Amino acid sequence: MEKAKEKRFLKWSNIIATIATTVLALTALITVYLTVAAWKAQQETARPYFILRESPIVNLGTELSFELKFTNVGMHPANDLSSETIVFDDRLTGKPILYDESAIVNEIPKDASSSLVMTVPSEEIYPKQFNINPHYVVVDLQYTDPILKKSYNQQIYLKWTGVQEEKLQPTVHVKVEEKGKIEDYLKNSGIDLKKDSMTNG
Repeated sequence: MEKAKEKRFLKWSNIIATIATTVLALTALITVYLTVAAWKAQQETARPYFILRESPIVNLGTELSFELKFTNVGMHPANDLSSETIVFDDRLTGKPILYDESAIVNEIPKDASSSLVMTVPSEEIYPKQFNINPHYVVVDLQYTDPILKKSYNQQIYLKWTGVQEEKLQPTVHVKVEEKGKIEDYLKNSGIDLKKDSMTNG
């Protein structure tokens, strides 16, 4: 009788020990998973990211030009910064008046800025007009994070509100409801911008 009780006790002890070991192992796995996920999320928040801290500068001299000053607000530097810029009438008719590509060789560290200047030929828009229609300016940025070894893609949508009665109008951000129409126009014009994305480098 004593031996039977002892056997049962040992059996239950083994079961409890096995369950406890399994729970500890699962807890350790979950902890490792959460730690790695948190580390990855923290790394992503450190990626390079560009914003316009200042309003774009519009110059109506002998030609119409736009200057956009991008600042890297991420913790990591950005390498291989390149851009595609498209300028087109806000009535979304006709072809773009400017399609420009450019690239920067130097690394852009945290809080550093880089200017992008686009000039529209005078045969596309003569700058000395009494009125000029509003135009959209779409900039597609591509760059890499040399630390994370990843490539990123970012779009900026702006609207220059043109010239009214010889007065230069400001540049504003595009409204949400305008974005779909702009994307349709670009697609119909044969321009395929990459979506905001991240790819392994």
